[in-house]
Amino acid sequence: MKTASIIAKILAALAAIAGVVYVIATYGDKIVAWAKNLLKRDECCECECEDCDCEDCCEECCEECEEVAEEEAVEAAEEEAVVASDADFEG
Repeated sequence: MKTASIIAKILAALAAIAGVVYVIATYGDKIVAWAKNLLKRDECCECECEDCDCEDCCEECCEECEEVAEEEAVEAAEEEAVVASDADFEG
């Protein structure tokens, strides 16, 4: 019984590692883009908002820019999404 339990734990750990590797391989570029955007929040001078003056940047402007960037990222992800068709499942 102990052996079966140990084997089950090892298989569960291997499945978890395989899942993490799959997610990183599939969405790695999006994860990196998200992380860069997250780190860029504090650097208001890189704010791409037209109304923003780098010397006089306000939090509201940065928040608006973040919302726009998030919406653009969602739209880009939807455009890149691969949709399966019935032909994909035919042998």
